[in-house]
Amino acid sequence: MARTRRKFNPTLSEDLISEILVRVPVKSLLRFQSVSQTWLSLIKDPAFVKSQLLHSTTIKTDQTLIVSRYKGFEEKNYLLLNVDSREIEGDFKFPNITPYNYKHTSMFRLVGSANGIVCVAVGADYTNLRPNIYLWNPATRQSKLIPWSSIYCVAEEAFGFGYDEVDHDFKVVRVVIVQVESRTSCQAEVYSANMNVWRKVPDPIDFPLSKHFDVCVNGFLCSIGKHGMMVFDLNKEVVNCAIKLPVNISGYKDARIIEFNNSVAVVQMRNTFNFVDKNFVFDGKINIWTLNDDACLHGSGVEASWTLLCSIDTVAAEIIHGYFSKRDLLLLINYHSEDYAWISCDVDKKEAKIVSLSVDMAYYDYTRFIYKHTLSLVSLAGFKQFN
Repeated sequence: MARTRRKFNPTLSEDLISEILVRVPVKSLLRFQSVSQTWLSLIKDPAFVKSQLLHSTTIKTDQTLIVSRYKGFEEKNYLLLNVDSREIEGDFKFPNITPYNYKHTSMFRLVGSANGIVCVAVGADYTNLRPNIYLWNPATRQSKLIPWSSIYCVAEEAFGFGYDEVDHDFKVVRVVIVQVESRTSCQAEVYSANMNVWRKVPDPIDFPLSKHFDVCVNGFLCSIGKHGMMVFDLNKEVVNCAIKLPVNISGYKDARIIEFNNSVAVVQMRNTFNFVDKNFVFDGKINIWTLNDDACLHGSGVEASWTLLCSIDTVAAEIIHGYFSKRDLLLLINYHSEDYAWISCDVDKKEAKIVSLSVDMAYYDYTRFIYKHTLSLVSLAGFKQFN
């Protein structure tokens, strides 16, 4: 008797296909959109986009940073840097969509990154102008110019960008010092991507020393101000100022707010010089404090308390940015007045060393901003496609 051959159905259910694709890198998903109309609809579905992002942020072990770099005054580049290998995983060029030729201006500011969306402020000058602010997804090459803010005559301005987990809203924060004749005042406003409008918020009593918010932790934009740590609550849309720091900070080159174990921490560089063998020797020490309780961030009147995590000897330098990965601190510094380098700090061993960069990374001679970045398929209302 002849054996009957069993036929297998090669078709997978849509749910199973979705479970498989949600684990596929964003670059591949963008290519897979051309497989069929069914796959295109699935990958563009908001529920799938949300699932893919959740998987990337909770499962992914390799951390990446988006870094603003340029060579001289050449076209602006944003690099995706792998924290562990310090190799470049992606190279993004900001789309040529500004109302003037942006290629020869250095007035770019990488304001922040959240859920795959990047905020970039572009302007010809830092004063007396309202900059053009873009929300941009480098992976999908979609972006939009958000409306101009209502405050335009400023002496100084600072920006922040983050995601409001409560209202599921991307928000841009702008703090400005307005000067009218001989009088100055500090004002603040926030842009909501959901509403596509700017709203004024209660005037702060402080201004970020570095002219930008260092990090967004659990819905709080944090930076060091003139009177202590200042925090912007993205959901309540209020600024809490003069939060006690673990030490006195003399200037914006001394310290930064960073994220550590999903909480706020302060990294400070203390530089000293000694006279050794008839020569001046400059030394540095990195101190890291962690916040004991986040109640002070909510403006509840609770005084901040800090714990010294570690002190590490290193070269004398100025801090630009810091980022924690596991128990290691990757610190971008400026030393010898003009040289930029990365310091890798082992918190457990209390060791620090200058780390080498890839050839591609070293080609770019200047950087100003770095933020944690996750590639995603997130699209916002008003997004347009650019090549």
